[in-house]
Amino acid sequence: MTKPLIVGEWNPYPDKDDAFALYPSPEGCSGHRLCCLILGMRRATYLESFDRCNLVNGEKWTMKAARAKATELAEKRPRVILLGSKVCSAFGVPFKPFEVAESPLKFAIVLPHPSGLCRLWNLDNAFAKARDAVAAFVPEVGPHLGVADGE
Repeated sequence: MTKPLIVGEWNPYPDKDDAFALYPSPEGCSGHRLCCLILGMRRATYLESFDRCNLVNGEKWTMKAARAKATELAEKRPRVILLGSKVCSAFGVPFKPFEVAESPLKFAIVLPHPSGLCRLWNLDNAFAKARDAVAAFVPEVGPHLGVADGE
């Protein structure tokens, strides 16, 4: 079975190796916040449970490049977790956090971007909503959510 794919926006570093996309280190980066704070997963379990990539790597963010990568991914991946409004836009999906996408992509769930700048994570129960949505969308990871808060 293919792992679910978490899709982020942009990696400013020129290394195009998606093994480090949304990586849960160093502390405070988007991958760390997603893994340890939002999903509350142990790092090894997070890395084993999901494939991860960014729409744009090492170059300036452009919607054209992001849409090209989104089109490629949409054709190949059965389950995708979209992070943020820019990623949703590239996939042609409405940005409705914590919901399954309503569009031609019936296989996607939407979460706010995990950066420390996204204020949606400050809303009541945002982490719980994210965990509930991910558990419903990817049931095999459900038991691993919320077990390692902040680690």
